[in-house]
Amino acid sequence: MADQADEWASPSGGAPTPDPVQPPRYGERIPGWTPPASDAAPPPSVQQLPPGAYTPPPKPGLIPLHPLSFGQLLGAAFAVLRYNPRATIVPTLIVNLVQVALTLALFGVVGASAVGRIENASDADRGAIIAGTVAEGVLGGLVVAAVAIFGTALLQGMLVHVVARGTLGERPRAGETLRRALRSGWPLVGFGALVAGIEVVVLVVLALIVTAVALTGSTVGIALAVVIGVLGFLGFVLGVGFLLVKLASVPSAIVLEHRGVFSAIGRSWTLMRGAFWRTLGLYLLVVIIVGIAGNIVSFPFSILGGALGGLLFPDASSTDPAQIIQTSLITSIPSTIVTSLVQGIGVVAQVSVFALTYLDRRMRREGLDLELQRVAEQGGGDPFEPAPR
Repeated sequence: MADQADEWASPSGGAPTPDPVQPPRYGERIPGWTPPASDAAPPPSVQQLPPGAYTPPPKPGLIPLHPLSFGQLLGAAFAVLRYNPRATIVPTLIVNLVQVALTLALFGVVGASAVGRIENASDADRGAIIAGTVAEGVLGGLVVAAVAIFGTALLQGMLVHVVARGTLGERPRAGETLRRALRSGWPLVGFGALVAGIEVVVLVVLALIVTAVALTGSTVGIALAVVIGVLGFLGFVLGVGFLLVKLASVPSAIVLEHRGVFSAIGRSWTLMRGAFWRTLGLYLLVVIIVGIAGNIVSFPFSILGGALGGLLFPDASSTDPAQIIQTSLITSIPSTIVTSLVQGIGVVAQVSVFALTYLDRRMRREGLDLELQRVAEQGGGDPFEPAPR
């Protein structure tokens, strides 16, 4: 045993041979010397887990399959843009451009024709022409609003489907997302019309109250009408913000759980308990980011539109209303197109925030992350099936 120990100590069987290169003293540099290998444990990436230990599946798509932090929700909302642009950005831009084109065409045609008729009308007919013009504008506005509600509902359905399937690493095509959105089209449209109708009714009632108080004619009445108008509008904004958050999961519940409008409203109200301020902060942060980006991008094009108007109408009279409307429409085209593009990106991010929040709330409350992990590992089944009622 002693001989064997000596052989282990030295290849020649004698005492161990000392290292001819001694480690340097502090501040000394010796050519050819390298520090000895460390006995520290390897990094976690190369450590082996004990047999039988469970390892969660890696991030298969947009998000890791576990409850999400604030930063992960914010990052994933913008990651949707580059993850599947054909099914997100392209449809959103098309819908936005259609809405902008309808709005410009409506107010351009109505405004230009109204100016000409009012100028050429007699004093007796001028009031009737103005009333007819207002009616035309209201009807056109209703048409634009209906198109906006339908387009927004369609986009919500498509983006919710893209985000949900993206969690599993899938990239559904635009045609597939459109078909899935159309299946839930009427509930989505009904929800959008319900929200828009409530907002319009509240604003009309507030306007009638302010008008009735102001018509008293007294100074106190006018001052009270101003106070009621300001406080009422602030209350309206706060109410819209509250409902925006509490109903944030309605489109996701309609598309993924195949619920009706009122069932989805109750479902969203339940899921969003305890997540109000977090969701509101996410939404406002996305709106601020998109707004700043839109202003930066559209500013040069606003200057370009002004220069274009000066070139096309160098002798335009500033007192001609028809010429003013025509010049305004021409000069606003470049910035309007660019703004629509940026707003399209913003819509994708905003809807994605709400869809991701819906998934996060179900992970935290119902263990949806475990079902997503099972589907990611084994495949098969729909992890977004309606929860037991």
